[in-house]
Amino acid sequence: VPGHARYSRARLATMGLDAHSVEQGRLLEEHVLTRRAELAREAHEQWSAAGPHSVSPFVPCAASRIPVLLRSARLSASDVLWDLGCGDGRVLHQAAAQYGCRCVGVDIDAACIAEARRRADEQGVGGRCTFYACDLLRLAPGALLDGTLGAAAEAAAVGPRLPPPTVAVVFVTGHALSRMNRFLHGEWAGASGALRLLTCVESLDSCVDFEAGDALFGAERPRWPISRAFEAHGVFVVPPAGTSVEDWQAREAEWEPRPPLSRAEADQADEALLRGLLSHADVAAIRKLGEAMMAEEACGAKNVETADALAALDLFDATPGADAASAAEDCCHASREHRLVHLHRGRRLQRALPALLERVLNRVRTEDAARWRLLRGRAANVRSAELHVYTTGGSVADPEHRDAGSLLTISVLLSPQAEFGGGELLLWRAANGEGAVGGFAPLGEELQPGDGVLFPSEKRHNVRALTHGTRRAFIIELWAGGANEHNRHS
Repeated sequence: VPGHARYSRARLATMGLDAHSVEQGRLLEEHVLTRRAELAREAHEQWSAAGPHSVSPFVPCAASRIPVLLRSARLSASDVLWDLGCGDGRVLHQAAAQYGCRCVGVDIDAACIAEARRRADEQGVGGRCTFYACDLLRLAPGALLDGTLGAAAEAAAVGPRLPPPTVAVVFVTGHALSRMNRFLHGEWAGASGALRLLTCVESLDSCVDFEAGDALFGAERPRWPISRAFEAHGVFVVPPAGTSVEDWQAREAEWEPRPPLSRAEADQADEALLRGLLSHADVAAIRKLGEAMMAEEACGAKNVETADALAALDLFDATPGADAASAAEDCCHASREHRLVHLHRGRRLQRALPALLERVLNRVRTEDAARWRLLRGRAANVRSAELHVYTTGGSVADPEHRDAGSLLTISVLLSPQAEFGGGELLLWRAANGEGAVGGFAPLGEELQPGDGVLFPSEKRHNVRALTHGTRRAFIIELWAGGANEHNRHS
């Protein structure tokens, strides 16, 4: 993609771009700018985003943008969501997991389509997601209305009739969006109020194809009603034909995310047991990454002044970002009996095991959608991803311990029960009946390596002291703040 400059996060921020654009720029560099030589070798391949018929490179949608995109679509289980230019399918995987809708993804890159199918099966949403290689610019009028891709698609997609979309997402370059403009208008108008459209970064009423000679003063473009309620997130919505922007936006409050649980509500909430969340290979990969990071950080931890660090730390302060609290947190988790390493530090987990992380998060989203709905419609990020290592005497024993300020916590056992004694995860049980008193209690079911326990983060929880051996656990906290890259505080 000639002409693109490399922008640092600091420079992107000074340009007035939102947080999604910062992440989007990083993805552009990762998937395009650093792969120019590799992509050049695909320049003559028909089914490649770098090939002669492609009008948009493959750059995934920023993870922080996806929840806002899905919320603005107002999805329900009865919807059929099409993603035109779906890439590796991550938007549809999350939509299927979180909203239960049927999904169809099309993209000119056959390798991306193969990856989208593989990930859908891996994440348990393969039955709700269909993917085909397709040249978007060759779609015939009525293709979306009839659910037929025809000669625009790979041979396997020529015959099947797909469910027509009620929602269509188009996240491509302005160049591609301009060329698809009239086609999309015809499908939208022809659906008679049954189709809403969403675009990212650029809107259908202002996109420009600068490769066209008459880009600025050519033929008049179709007239579009555009809701800009989520413009700050780079998301633009075309309501169903016949619905005004004013009427569409008047109902926005109905789709607001539910408020986070109070501490009292979280203590009352039940947990969810997720059997087999991680495979044996996953467990081994997390342990390997965590142990390597612990070895790297061991020397640095010795230089922290313990007394000063502890004096600065409020373990239950939900306000992130203080340098003293950040340093103190690192110090507190360097003890021999209970060691901790932040796997998200420097985005190590995200870089080393991206598919594993996405699989875990989509399982969490599915469970949350059925129980608490804390993540639906909310831009939730990984606040912390941690490997905890307990040895004899190690525990979490504070009666008020909560993951304050986070939304959901998932705790996954990594060690076989035979390797340790004690060390049970204890969750707060609310009082049941008049005169009863609440308290901590174990799950009542034995966990195997790879099993996870998901619960609202504000629910009180402890870990019983180990009597012998070593217990390892993988912990992820999700919150409504930005993605951290050091520890829980920064």
